[in-house]
Amino acid sequence: MTRTADGFTRLEANKRLVARAMELLVDRQRAAQAMDLLTPEYIQHNPNIPSGRDAIMKFTQSAMAEEARKVMKTAGEPTFIAEGDLVVMMQPIERPDPAHPGKTYTSYWFDMWRIDDGRLAEHWDGAPKEANADPFA
Repeated sequence: MTRTADGFTRLEANKRLVARAMELLVDRQRAAQAMDLLTPEYIQHNPNIPSGRDAIMKFTQSAMAEEARKVMKTAGEPTFIAEGDLVVMMQPIERPDPAHPGKTYTSYWFDMWRIDDGRLAEHWDGAPKEANADPFA
């Protein structure tokens, strides 16, 4: 199996890239450091965020992103699965149980990324369309 210059297999390197990007993108102060991890043609399939690097950077500073950060604080360690140029990240998240006030239940969030030449080129997740027409409000 081919290894990268740092000794990792391409699949391992892709998983590490996704982990690093997510670490940066959920941190408001360090999100801009993720810019170089995205291709200039970055495609976003989340219906609340336009495609492009500038759009994802604007999103990281939005109220919608702040809500996501609150949820991510309760997230467990992610699991990564890689095949070809795709990486899937699954993360357990504790959510309030509407049937039992004061209790939580575990849900799972999935993200999938396409890697192109060592950078994130495309992203999918299960986010529903938000009522707010302006994702950066």
